Amino acid sequence: TTRRGFSSAREAKQALTQLKAEFDAGKFKTKAQDMTLGELFKKWWAVYEPSVKAATSGHRYRTYSNHFKKYDDLKLSKLNTLWAQDVVNELAKEFKSYKTLLSVLKLVTNYGIRLELIEKDPFALVVYPKPLENSTKVHNTKNNFYSKDELKLFLDRAKASPNPVFYPFFRLLAYSGIRSGEISALNWSDIDFNEHTISITKTVSRDSRNNLNFIAEPKTEKSTRTIFIDDETLKALKAWKTTQAKFLLARGVNALSDSQLMFPTHDNRIAGTTVANSRINTFYNQNPDLRRISIHGFRHTHATLLLEAGLNIKDVQERLGHKNVQITLNIYSHVTQQKKQETVEKFANYLES
Repeated sequence: TTRRGFSSAREAKQALTQLKAEFDAGKFKTKAQDMTLGELFKKWWAVYEPSVKAATSGHRYRTYSNHFKKYDDLKLSKLNTLWAQDVVNELAKEFKSYKTLLSVLKLVTNYGIRLELIEKDPFALVVYPKPLENSTKVHNTKNNFYSKDELKLFLDRAKASPNPVFYPFFRLLAYSGIRSGEISALNWSDIDFNEHTISITKTVSRDSRNNLNFIAEPKTEKSTRTIFIDDETLKALKAWKTTQAKFLLARGVNALSDSQLMFPTHDNRIAGTTVANSRINTFYNQNPDLRRISIHGFRHTHATLLLEAGLNIKDVQERLGHKNVQITLNIYSHVTQQKKQETVEKFANYLES
């Protein structure tokens, strides 16, 4: 800014001192404060992306794009508590784990605070509501698994399907509890038909910016594991391996390669979440009477049925590849509470018999 017309140097210095004080008090909006949230995100991303695993950065990028990109044109000077509260309320109406989604936006705003582009944390005084129980997305997570009878009906239908990939794919998901990214990353060399084991050492991640899938390190250190597989599942996988080999050889692809994926795309590339979802949606469309669960629901099904069968919670944790046993307890509290009640009843019946 410019000031003129002083009668002495002393007056000019006094005016300069006053201007500095007003600037420090935030009276003058700087050009930096005219920056938009979208522009800040790009600055944050340039620093953040190289500092984490590609799987992590890809997940964060998708979360921001899916939920917060609509605020890209908002000036940083407008990021106040009222705005932050509206963001929180909107997320809480839809998502049970809305705070996890919100953490990505907070990473961006906190970066702006460190750069002194945002004066104060807009989320500091926000009230975090409980997720609404009538939310569709909350409700669906509660029953996102099959009972023993429901799973049997589903797999019987899959086995009878003319699509040869359905039965081995869904059977392995249900009888192993592995994640969708882990099953998509499996090579035939990861399975030992003699020892009845599958080695899980990698997962498929998504590079959202470049629109491609790639093989990455597993989710956590505990995610690297070797699990046992039952005879029927091994039989289904052997049959699929033979069918796949015929299909690949007809296209001039070496099906005997150690790097051959078990469940690739139709053109033998790395399959991502979209392909898995497409498979299950196609199957449900062909069987509209079946209750729908998500791909991840087969992991929940496996864990729930293991616990209902009486397996130790620690063994279930190891099989699922959870980082610690508390994660398993938190997710499957509905089953563990039921087992605790059964334990008390068995103890009382034993003493009273």
